[in-house]
Amino acid sequence: MAKIELYHTDALEALRELKSNSVDLVATDPPYGINLKKGYKKGNKLVAGDDGFSVMFYLDEILTELKRVMKEDTAAYIFTRFDVYPYWFMKCKNYFDVKSCIIWNKGGGGIGDLKGNYALNYEMCIYMVKGRHLLNGKRDGAVWNIGKCKQEYHETQKPVEIMQKIIEKSSNEGDLVLDPFAGSCSTAIACKNTNRNFLGYELIKENYDIALSRIDGCGGLF
Repeated sequence: MAKIELYHTDALEALRELKSNSVDLVATDPPYGINLKKGYKKGNKLVAGDDGFSVMFYLDEILTELKRVMKEDTAAYIFTRFDVYPYWFMKCKNYFDVKSCIIWNKGGGGIGDLKGNYALNYEMCIYMVKGRHLLNGKRDGAVWNIGKCKQEYHETQKPVEIMQKIIEKSSNEGDLVLDPFAGSCSTAIACKNTNRNFLGYELIKENYDIALSRIDGCGGLF
């Protein structure tokens, strides 16, 4: 049975306490370094999203700790988007072997300049490895056509399906999957579905409480 652990804590502080060479896979969707709060409301509620460049201020420290806690020959998947991808790529390649950029074709439209710009119907995911990581199953392309999900639990919620594909391609049953920016815990649900152990951190109390409720609805923490 999968062990699911979620903590309300700062990711960097928690990572510093984690044992070296203990993680089999990192799969995470961190704040990208963009301000989602500006002019974006859901009903009458202002969305509490990414607060600008906060994560970028300590990205080197985060990547240093991720490399330390990951086992040899393992992988990390980090979601980002086009306008900050160059920064994330340059930082990541200083610590890992960046193998590819997965393009998530999520379909549909989006917010923004509806008449003066193309719909942002994709997101990017940096695939990088520590050592020599081998993928499971057949060789897939780097464009993944997976429909976006309803933003029911979080304003940047990822479909369980895409997190599950990452987990199945780059880990095995019983492995430990780390998500230091857990959000609504789609990664945790994917781990439960695939019999992987999950360790996640979430700093924002509101998101943490929502994630706990969601996990409880899927069988609870183990």
